[in-house]
Amino acid sequence: MTKRLKGVPPNLGKNIKNPNSSGHNPIFDYPVFCLRHVHKNHHLDDCTDSELASLIMRMHKLSTMTWKDIQMAPRHGMGTEKISQDSIKTGIPAHITPDVTFYALRFEGKKPFVGYRSGYVFHVVYIDRNFTLYDH
Repeated sequence: MTKRLKGVPPNLGKNIKNPNSSGHNPIFDYPVFCLRHVHKNHHLDDCTDSELASLIMRMHKLSTMTWKDIQMAPRHGMGTEKISQDSIKTGIPAHITPDVTFYALRFEGKKPFVGYRSGYVFHVVYIDRNFTLYDH
């Protein structure tokens, strides 16, 4: 049986640092992608093998950049753009409050995957492979 120190998270300590964080300002952190809340009408299941490979490769490339680097990049390249909740044509999941800002990132050409940031985590909500989620 392993003993744990009281009050010390198992993944942080004197000799274990958060590998994602490069400082206290989240703009300098590297993104981590979460696919837990992908919408049923804009899901991975709808993607072709080529689109899935492109999406994975894009997420990998983006994960080597800081959020600041991504914000400075061209929006139709490795960058991002804000998407208003009012422009979303399909349902918005109940856990997303009106103050949440959506962002689009691109894969396979200019196809967007849309989600929101929470700290350094980007929660993917929509994969807009047919350009039907919002007016482009």
